[in-house]
Amino acid sequence: MSGKTGIILEGGAMRGIFTAGVMDFYLEKNINIENVVAVSAGAYSGMNYVSGQKNRIVDSVVEPMRKEKLLGVSLLFKNGEFFNMEALFDRIPRYDCPFDFEAFKKSGKRFITSTTNCLTGEAVYFDEFPDFDYFLKVIRTGNSLPLLSKMAWFDGVPMMDGGMVDAIPVSKALEEGWDKIIVVLTRDSAYRKSSKGDIYNSKLVKVLYHKYKGLLKAIDARPGIYNNSIETLEALEKEGRAFIYRPPSTITLTNNEHDADMLLKYHQVGFETAEARYDELMEFLNK
Repeated sequence: MSGKTGIILEGGAMRGIFTAGVMDFYLEKNINIENVVAVSAGAYSGMNYVSGQKNRIVDSVVEPMRKEKLLGVSLLFKNGEFFNMEALFDRIPRYDCPFDFEAFKKSGKRFITSTTNCLTGEAVYFDEFPDFDYFLKVIRTGNSLPLLSKMAWFDGVPMMDGGMVDAIPVSKALEEGWDKIIVVLTRDSAYRKSSKGDIYNSKLVKVLYHKYKGLLKAIDARPGIYNNSIETLEALEKEGRAFIYRPPSTITLTNNEHDADMLLKYHQVGFETAEARYDELMEFLNK
């Protein structure tokens, strides 16, 4: 297997459960990929893959939903955030379902995740995490969505979800010199992004975030960058340089799904999708 092989993990909030299923199959089969670049919710799956904690997404997100509210409009009105950020990015990984940060650091894998600099509109990539507090802050910042989360501040710079700039960072993978790129998408093959109907590309966002010109610039450019990334990946797939997983169009999951049984089903879909393509993946990695 080439040392320049890496995985790109797209975000998509709760649709990322599909990604977790794919990564859990990798852990079961001991498929070790040296590089991981994970955006937004994809970071939650990516970090568990790097730390080697199979099914942690189920134990840390899905099952807790049966007992407490981790997302919803009521949380947005109460705390100013649609997702229970304190639980997801502090209490649960520290205490309820501990994330193995030591195993993460010793894995030998390179983990890259991103945020959006709201002043410049550029992606900020992180691949070094000196301690657990810093790591959790990066992951939380990279999952802070406009309208749905409070503005995050990192070293005095306003930052939000990395997917606002580049949801599928194929350009970053090519910049890193990866010869083979594995990609886990959370939309089916027909999906293309449009500014129409996008809650982020709205008058409300332009009013609320008028001080953050970079964020608004990134949101305006977002559909074009996303669709160009898909076209680039499909071209690389034809060349034999990209291996792409997509959820089947027969099963749809919204990014705010909160039914634990539905999420478990979708996790299994991700696992079975990877399982069905195992031989194909081995051929891709070993050619």
